Amino acid sequence: MSAEQIEPEADGWRRLRVINSYWIAGAACLLAVLTMMLHHPERFPERGDTAIWDYMAQSILRGQIPYRDVVDIKGPGAAYLSAGAMALGKLVGLRDLIAVRLLHVLMIGLLSAVTYLVAEAYLRDRLAAIIAMLVPLLPTHFALMTTSGTQPKLPMVLFGLLTLLFIAEDKPLLAGACSMLSCLCWQPGLMFTGTAVLIFSRYLTSWRDGRAVKVMTGALLPLAVVLLYFYARGALPDLWAWAITYNFSVFGPEAKAGLTEAITKLWQIVIRVFRYDRPVVILSLIGLLLFTARRLRDKFRGRDALAAPDLFRDAVAIPALVYLAFCLINFQASADLIPFFPFIGIFAAWFFVEAGQLAARWLKHEWLIPALAACVILIVLAVRVASYRIEGRTLQDQDEEFKTIAALLAPDDKIFVHGTAEILVLLNRPNLNPYVLLDWDADNFAGARHAGGWEAIMQEMKAAAPKIVAISRLRTVTHRADFEQWVEQDYDKLELPSYERVFIRKP
Repeated sequence: MSAEQIEPEADGWRRLRVINSYWIAGAACLLAVLTMMLHHPERFPERGDTAIWDYMAQSILRGQIPYRDVVDIKGPGAAYLSAGAMALGKLVGLRDLIAVRLLHVLMIGLLSAVTYLVAEAYLRDRLAAIIAMLVPLLPTHFALMTTSGTQPKLPMVLFGLLTLLFIAEDKPLLAGACSMLSCLCWQPGLMFTGTAVLIFSRYLTSWRDGRAVKVMTGALLPLAVVLLYFYARGALPDLWAWAITYNFSVFGPEAKAGLTEAITKLWQIVIRVFRYDRPVVILSLIGLLLFTARRLRDKFRGRDALAAPDLFRDAVAIPALVYLAFCLINFQASADLIPFFPFIGIFAAWFFVEAGQLAARWLKHEWLIPALAACVILIVLAVRVASYRIEGRTLQDQDEEFKTIAALLAPDDKIFVHGTAEILVLLNRPNLNPYVLLDWDADNFAGARHAGGWEAIMQEMKAAAPKIVAISRLRTVTHRADFEQWVEQDYDKLELPSYERVFIRKP
């Protein structure tokens, strides 16, 4: 099942090959870290969903528990990683937000290194592996999406690629553990667990060697730790309600789009994120389809195909296809592209290598096309990084603007924020209640779990009389009118240069 089983080598040469591979992977890590740092993530503004997850990390350090004290619908893994980074940063005098961003820069470095190792193991071509790790760094939007704050999709795909690496290395227990860590960061990471089970059980036809059982055992270990932790803190029902029940019974049906609408939205966001790099995305899709077709063709050899020592190579295509199908059902925003990035690199690289082999009869050297592609990508990347400038407002601008709010708040004053979570994060203050974002009918779901329903939640908020209220992102909130009526009745607009939906309580 491992690469060594396919290409037997003397121990000395194998060690040399492994050492060289890890040296290149280390260089890939350093290149990615340098690329991200040159984008100046310490200046990226705090906003959107990343602000909500940064707020969750701050809440954890305050002793609060996700889902019970701060509502979110993704797994808890990313928030706890960021909370750990904040705690370590505090020890060395580093601002919590900067510590989180440095953690994500490091994760990008690790993602590049693991992408290289996975591509080399599955594509069996070192030049292709170099292309694979370079491609995700090309879009400048990638740095903003992944290093401006806590981003669950980044550790999700990092642990997912580690799963693929351990599948190639025939380590089912580690593959299972990493696949569940991926899922605990964002639930679609469960596709890596399914991939590992399929490969190690030879598509559910072989269980006697115990590899598939080891995958499931490895997956159960981190899951059991998380469930026991939330049970001990009295928040297991809340975890289950928001991370499982709400997603399947409310969010999934509410946010589901038609196939045509989903494809249109997906392509529009690809255009916005990749811009001039769209041809690489198209070549990658062609590469994925051709790679998959070739692997399926091999399966028609009969049952012997399932016993082939290179069966593990199927694993690199399965998550890409599954996630593509998932996005055609439920695709929300540009950050949903993050799990695609390493696969775009891998299958674009495979396309270039295959093109080089086809052109070898005219060019004489099959490495010319992939080598040229790698050089062009590296040059474009260098030019973009050297010329990159942050446009618009920065984190420092937000700090200055929120000084106005901070000056109005006494230590015991309460604040309620819906949507604009960066206010809570930059002021490092707890919200009035757990509900930082209640879109896609989450308000009715919260009401169903609260004594007295939604009306009781609203009455409690009004009775608490927070001094500052900020409401935004109300487009898909069912009880939007309740928020707006409350604010109109009891609050005056607070004049801020960049925020129109912040209010101060009337005298």
